Amino acid sequence: MTIVNRLSDTVYRDQAREQLDALLANIPVKRTQLYGLRQIARQQPLQVKNFAEHQRKRAERKNRQSEVQFWQLVERLCDSRDGWSVRVEGTRHAPPGLREETKRRQREWRDGWEKTHVPAFFERFCTHALYRLGVEENE
Repeated sequence: MTIVNRLSDTVYRDQAREQLDALLANIPVKRTQLYGLRQIARQQPLQVKNFAEHQRKRAERKNRQSEVQFWQLVERLCDSRDGWSVRVEGTRHAPPGLREETKRRQREWRDGWEKTHVPAFFERFCTHALYRLGVEENE
């Protein structure tokens, strides 16, 4: 079992659920936005934060505060250095000696980590958000 599979079945699943449930009573975005987020995470994992930032700015212009909170959460989950994020999880699993490497080498390793782990995390995140939307619709 690869580290991506192991983290996806444990840490990423739990963090997706905890982060969404702690912040939001209901999911303020449309299914199409979640499908878009998942698509970006799969095809351009290093662009997820930019996508979320763009969506947040749109929500701010429309004065949709709960949507703004959702997209801020997505931005934090990509690369926040405090709290949990895919970047922080990568730091925990970085190979020994990476800190002694050049900044370029560190960035290459981190980008490689994110290209693999961002899609895995946001697959779980979007799945949980879609589940919650389904539950909301049935209540």
